[in-house]
Amino acid sequence: MAPESLRTVQDMVEDGKIQSVPQNYICREEDRWRPELCDGKLLSAPELPLIDLEGAMGESGERRSIVVQQIRDACRDWGFFQLKNHGVPLSLIEQIQQVARQVLELPADEKARIKQADNLKDLTHAEGYKTRSASKGKVSHWSDRLRIHVFPISSRDYSCWPTSPASFRETVEDYMREQYRLVKQLLELISEGLGLKTSFLNEYLAQEGMGTFDFLMNYYPPCPEPDLALGLPKHTDGGAIVVLLQDSNPGLQVLKDGEWITVTPIEGALVVNLGDHLEVMSNGRYKSVEHRVFVSAKPRLSILSFNSPLEETILCPIPELLQGSEAVDPKYKQCTFREYKAPLRELYS
Repeated sequence: MAPESLRTVQDMVEDGKIQSVPQNYICREEDRWRPELCDGKLLSAPELPLIDLEGAMGESGERRSIVVQQIRDACRDWGFFQLKNHGVPLSLIEQIQQVARQVLELPADEKARIKQADNLKDLTHAEGYKTRSASKGKVSHWSDRLRIHVFPISSRDYSCWPTSPASFRETVEDYMREQYRLVKQLLELISEGLGLKTSFLNEYLAQEGMGTFDFLMNYYPPCPEPDLALGLPKHTDGGAIVVLLQDSNPGLQVLKDGEWITVTPIEGALVVNLGDHLEVMSNGRYKSVEHRVFVSAKPRLSILSFNSPLEETILCPIPELLQGSEAVDPKYKQCTFREYKAPLRELYS
């Protein structure tokens, strides 16, 4: 058994002694999930836009203009969308899910070796394995996670990477190369949707010194009282774009017009959401939308790829979007990423 200071939610559940949610995991009444599952099926609700990237790659792609419009609408109206025919091989998706599940089976001493350091002051260094326990008086989250930096290569600290399974390192690097490619393509399409040149956002972010491109594995163990706990409370994400691979068990909810909409998993599809940085850069044309994760009696695994800005990265609207015949005033004051995310530090640390 893992020492108490290193115990994860998974450890707690797998002990087999827990029959109810511990007090420090019970969330406020107003934050609790109201069941939306009936006989294992999601009740009728609006669905995230599902965008097909087939024929959209390359500036002469036959469906490119259609896809640019679809992404523009989704960014404006939802801040989220799902992607199919995204080019990430299904075999690689299956491999990354397999090695992630194998990490969950690692013994306690191996997880302790890669445990995230406590009391981090810099969000960009939050690497390693941890449970999302909160400080005294705060609500803990019913989830464990592994976060590692993958790009740039110089940011990799392999001491934070599991050494088992043996295929973990190669699989993560292969998967994240595909994710990096996909994000660059999405930024091209989003640039065009904003009326900017195709390469604008990729060049703009490169000039900003945008920190790291990270791999994040979230595990939500089975919960004995899922109506009392949350895997993650409502929040927005900090970078430009997040790409999510979720398993077949629903859990992600997106806030849309004041209602929580459950995202139905689609086999082989990827979920994309905009982060705070892109909302600010677009001067509010596109939204970084609140979302959360509920838990259930079934385990759930999700894998995310996202940009982690440096704490001193400056957030401000793109000047080109404030000029021209429809000139507008900036809706956001210039600030650093540290200042912008200060209220949510505990969630991201």
